[in-house]
Order: sequence, then C-alpha cells, then structure tokens
Amino acid sequence: MKKNILYTMLFAVVALLVTSCGDKDTEGKSRFTYYPTIELEGDTYLVWDKGTPYVDPGYVSTMNGQDVTSEVTISGNVDINTSGIYKLTYTTKKNDDGFDASASRTVVVLDPNSEIEGFYLTQPDSYRSYNGNDVAYNSAFEILIIDNGDGTLTVDDLFGGWYAQRAGYGSNYAAFGYISLAEDGTVGLVDSIVPGWGDSLDDLTGTYEDGVFTIDATYVGTMHFYETWVKE
Repeated sequence: MKKNILYTMLFAVVALLVTSCGDKDTEGKSRFTYYPTIELEGDTYLVWDKGTPYVDPGYVSTMNGQDVTSEVTISGNVDINTSGIYKLTYTTKKNDDGFDASASRTVVVLDPNSEIEGFYLTQPDSYRSYNGNDVAYNSAFEILIIDNGDGTLTVDDLFGGWYAQRAGYGSNYAAFGYISLAEDGTVGLVDSIVPGWGDSLDDLTGTYEDGVFTIDATYVGTMHFYETWVKE
C-alpha cells in the first residue's frame, strides 16, 4: 500500500514538472499564429514611359481576416525622369509573433522616343561557336537595352538569352553588363557580370545601325556568341 502511494506521488510530481516546462516554453507566445498575406494588383513587371507620373497598380494585405493594407510599407522608388530598372518591395505589418510577408514589383522606365533603348530580340540565326561547333539560337529571345545618356548602354543579357532563356537557367546566368556606343556605331565592352558563375565576358565587339546590333561576345577564352539584336 505504501508503495502504491509513493508511486502515485512520484507520478504527480513528474506530471507537474512536465506541465511547468510546457508553460515556460510557450510563455509570451500566442496560441495561434495568424500570418499576414499580401497580394499585388496589376503586373509584377511594368514598363513605364519616362516622364509620366508613376501610379502604383496597388496591393492588398490581410491578417486574420482583417484588411491591414494601410500598414504596408514600400521600399524603393521609381525615378520617372531617369531610364532604368527599379525594384519596389512591399512589406506587411508583423504579426504578434514577429512574422511578416513581402512581395516585389519591377518597374522599367524607358524613353518611348529613344531610337536606341527598349526591348530587342536576339535573332534565331545567331549562334554560339565553341571548339569548332556552331550551334544556332533557333528562337528569338528578348533582351532589354537602356541608354545611360553618357555614351554607354545597360544590357540585361549580353549572351542574348543563351543561358538564361534558351537553356532555362534563369536570370542569374544572364551576362548583365555595360557597353559603349561610339558616334560611328562601334560597340565595345565596358563591364559585365554573370552572377551565377561569378565571372564575366572576356570581350565584346560589334556595330549598331538603324535599330540593329551585330555582336561578337567572347567568353571563357574561346567561346564566341555571334548575336544579332533587332529592336522590337
């Protein structure tokens, strides 16, 4: 009988300790977590005419069934007077446990009257030459060119879409860079980066005339990308 009483007391003490630990572990935390959500209205990639006041398409944020859109913060800005690529990040309010949510929108500001800047298509008969083998692009891939106003251009993929689009590797394998454009139409390499591999083009030469770029981009020593970009 005494043993039964002793076992009962021990069981009660252990149960009490477990319950106390559980209370400490959950102290200061809400029993239910309601996560905030955010949904962008309109496109997440916008092309905006230079000089036109920017009007955001909007967004909606909710938490636990309540509208908390007014408490969303936006980081980044769109300079409508300067051609470029701008990223806006929309972040919700935090819930009681410190969680928030975010979404992003890219806005490309372009001068609709510019002869040079805008979207181009790499022509299907462009090709890569490597180790004696020539392989055509076979499809048209879209690239973006921005006129920096100082004799240089920003190009979102100097590979013309070979890896990012044709191979399906994604934007980290585009050769983002800057090229120079002389008055006589001569094109040269200023700088470039391929984020996915952490390297850059060796060289780039070419010409521009009447909305058409003819490019020879050299990569990893002996690989050449012979590209023709035609403005859309």
